[in-house]
Amino acid sequence: MINNILAFWTPGPIELLVILILFGVPVLLIILFFRFLLRNKRENVRLRLEVGKLADELEQVRKKAGGAEKENSSDKSV
Repeated sequence: MINNILAFWTPGPIELLVILILFGVPVLLIILFFRFLLRNKRENVRLRLEVGKLADELEQVRKKAGGAEKENSSDKSV
């Protein structure tokens, strides 16, 4: 008797497929979405660091070019 009652509530293959589609797919999409967000955040940090390095390098080049222009302008005035 108890086996019949328990067997009545046991899902069959079709029910398992429906449960997998209804619950598994949204969970999978949520996991993929969070992985994408984390990867995007890491890439943004990496790009920000790269832009900072390039900005520092550009500033150094401008200082060198500015110093060279000042030296050239004083030579021309003499």
